[in-house]
Amino acid sequence: MHKIGHLSYSTVKHLNSTSRQKPAFHKILIITIAFLLLAVPAHASNEVGPYFTFTGSMDMFEDMALVNKDTSAVPSAGDSLETETGLGFNHSIGYQFGNSFSTELEFSYKGGDFGPGAHGDITSKSFLVNGIYSFNIREFYTPYIGYGMGIAFHEASINHSGDRADTTLAYQLKMGVDMEFSRKLSLLLGYRYFTTNDPSFDGYFTGETTSHGIEAGMKFYF
Repeated sequence: MHKIGHLSYSTVKHLNSTSRQKPAFHKILIITIAFLLLAVPAHASNEVGPYFTFTGSMDMFEDMALVNKDTSAVPSAGDSLETETGLGFNHSIGYQFGNSFSTELEFSYKGGDFGPGAHGDITSKSFLVNGIYSFNIREFYTPYIGYGMGIAFHEASINHSGDRADTTLAYQLKMGVDMEFSRKLSLLLGYRYFTTNDPSFDGYFTGETTSHGIEAGMKFYF
């Protein structure tokens, strides 16, 4: 037991002395690796000019917290209403600048059926202006992050009682990777957080709309 303790102490002492002898080497290595990663170009994000994107999405909705609920319209719903996972799509026309930034005008559609407590569905169509920043760290793929603001047009239908509509402000955060096929074409894979001000559906309820989307699609440079 005494030998094991002595060996462990000697080993640790040796490692500590070794690490103290070469701090400069470790720092130089880390700085060099970081510089090389940042310096490697990413052709897809550096293609300056206009582009068009199309993505399909699977949207998972958070439960809607209901306010001013009309119990005759949604008699079985409690203080919240579940919305089932739905499919959506997103179109955008943008412009890629030469400094890793791009801006785009986007149209998106998402919707889903209500869960237990209400027979019906809700859809949201939105127009947003996005700002995107691309991180140039690899040759064939480029991570990106973006934020957007705009307006959303909501429609809800319950128990075949007709559509109710409202227009609100909309916000989103999206992130993902842009994987290059060629200088004019790339594949997009990403995540999107989408939320709006609470829409009011007269005769039904006022409720929040928030979704988490997984999306995939294509990006074309003109």
